[in-house]
Amino acid sequence: PATSYLMNNPEIMSSIIKFIACSAIGQSFIFFTIAHFDPLVLTTVTTTRKIFSVLLSIFMKGHTLSSMGWSGMALACGGIMSELQDKSRKMNHAHRH
Repeated sequence: PATSYLMNNPEIMSSIIKFIACSAIGQSFIFFTIAHFDPLVLTTVTTTRKIFSVLLSIFMKGHTLSSMGWSGMALACGGIMSELQDKSRKMNHAHRH
């Protein structure tokens, strides 16, 4: 079924190739981040990216978010801020000793 669809719609191949390239680049960044930092940094980066994607969607495209959705956004932002504060506190403590 997939090959016949591609044969009947060859114009979709450029979109598929772009998707493959973006996926490969994304996976490379994930590998690089884990190899040079740690999984917590990767989690923070991906969560932050998702938050900005949702906010861009809301403000640029006019999408809406329920109160439960805004609560989730606040919780995610609070978690990231907590991680940053904890990391900052640990770095300051390590520099003093």
